Amino acid sequence: MSAGSQQNNEMSESSPISLRLFEERTRALSLSSQMVECVDLLQSPDFVVEEVLRSLLEVRQEKVASPSLGLTRRVVPDKSAYFYESRELFVQGDGCSFTCLATELDFVEEESGVPTGLEEEGEHLGAIDYAAVTCESRPFPVLGFTQRSESESAYPLLLRGLAGMIELLQPRRFDLLDRDVYRGLLGPAPVFDIALVLWDDDEEPDGRAPLCEFSRDLAEVLKETLAASPDFPPVLNDVVCLRMNNKRFDGRLRFVWRV
Repeated sequence: MSAGSQQNNEMSESSPISLRLFEERTRALSLSSQMVECVDLLQSPDFVVEEVLRSLLEVRQEKVASPSLGLTRRVVPDKSAYFYESRELFVQGDGCSFTCLATELDFVEEESGVPTGLEEEGEHLGAIDYAAVTCESRPFPVLGFTQRSESESAYPLLLRGLAGMIELLQPRRFDLLDRDVYRGLLGPAPVFDIALVLWDDDEEPDGRAPLCEFSRDLAEVLKETLAASPDFPPVLNDVVCLRMNNKRFDGRLRFVWRV
C-alpha cells in the first residue's frame, strides 16, 4: 500500500459515521424545517433506516481500534448545569429513578503512554451526555442525550442517541464503557435504554410540542424496523423522552413518553 492510500484509509476509518453527519446537518435546521423533515421521514422511514444500517456497516468495516483508545468522562457529582450534585435522579410520572454514573463521555485516541483519565478542564461535550443505571433490584443501563441549545428538538436528539449507540459498536468501546463506568454491569451482550432529555418549555409557541410527538412516532417506527432487521444487533431496549428545568434543576425529571 502506498503512503497516500494508507493515509486515505486512516482518514476514512476516523471519519464520522453517516448517521452522525446526518444528525449534525439536521440539528442545524430551523425548528420548522425539522418539523417538515421529521414528517417526511414518517412517511418514508426507509431513508433514515438506511442511514442507520449504513452506519452500522461503516462501524463493522473498521479494522482494529487503536491500542491507545481511551474513554474520557466526568464522574458525578460535578458542577455541570445539567446534573444535580446528588447522583440520584427521580423521574416524575414514570415511577422510576436512576443513578447517574458519569457525564460527557467520549472515546479518544490518546498518545502512547498517556493513561485514560478524567477530563478536568475545558468545554468539551462528549458524544454521550450521561451514563446511568436504573434504581431497581436489577439495574438497567441508560445512555442519556440532553438538549444543548434552544434550536435542538427531540428529532435531532433522537438521531444523536442512535448515532451514539451505534458508535459504541466500534472495537473495544463497550469494554471500556463497562470497565471504566459500569464496573462490569454490562456483561457480554449489553442492552440500553436511550433517554432524550429536553428543556422545559411551558408555552412552546414555536410548535416544539408537536415535533416532540412526531419524534415519538419516528422512534416507534425505527425501533420496530430495526428490531425486525437481521443486520441490527439487539442493543436497543426503549427510547424514553424526559423533560428537565435547565435553569433550576433539582434532580427531578418529568416523563413525556416511552417507546
